[in-house]
Amino acid sequence: MIEKNFPRKLFKEERDVLFSLLPENKSGYSHYRKLIDDLFLIGEGRFGNGNLVLGALESKPDLSIPSSPVFALGYIHTTMDVYYSVIHTLDDNKIEVQIDPYPVKKALQVEKIISYSDWNPGMKSPEKLSDVYKYSIIESKYVLAICPLSKKIWLHESESGINHIIPLSNFFNELMRLKNVKDEKIITNPSAFFKEIDKYSKRDIKLAFLLYNKYLEKFDFGDELGHFLSETEERKSSFKFFGRGLN
Repeated sequence: MIEKNFPRKLFKEERDVLFSLLPENKSGYSHYRKLIDDLFLIGEGRFGNGNLVLGALESKPDLSIPSSPVFALGYIHTTMDVYYSVIHTLDDNKIEVQIDPYPVKKALQVEKIISYSDWNPGMKSPEKLSDVYKYSIIESKYVLAICPLSKKIWLHESESGINHIIPLSNFFNELMRLKNVKDEKIITNPSAFFKEIDKYSKRDIKLAFLLYNKYLEKFDFGDELGHFLSETEERKSSFKFFGRGLN
């Protein structure tokens, strides 16, 4: 039976599923553990069963606004079921989550966790254990990771340990603009990017991501875009200078 007596604190089993996606040894995720513990389950989201909203005791879910970006997602294998769970970013002191199937069975025993939260540079992709393409955005601070087989993109933030899930669409649009692609068959099929990733240079991927971030302002990269463009122009000038007289 589904418990719909709101507000209430999370049941232990619900908390265990969500915390499986929030590794305690990474500061960015352990911070979300505290946020979740401080909030109450205040109601259901727009998608109903298993789509839940956490917030302050006196608050109510706002179903008129879209979901905030995904913060963590993964699969929790237990002795009885496999749960797929998503945790969204904190927005207006509320956190939307998804647990499927729902409700969570009692006496939960976790056997295996497959989560992007646990990934670190040098590891295979969590979902498929396949190769990951890595692009340094800011040396020793941010690494963009792309797994063609899993069709996932995420940004690893070294200091917090957070792997920010990056939606494909806006990034892909910036890449198409950068490459001046106008073929409708290509620009209307973003998922093909993962099959054709080798067509794009590391410079293409990095610049497209920096441009994507310039307009959405999700991450503080300082003036990395300006520095990167300046370096590119300097390299072009050097190539032209040293290339004179070769033909």
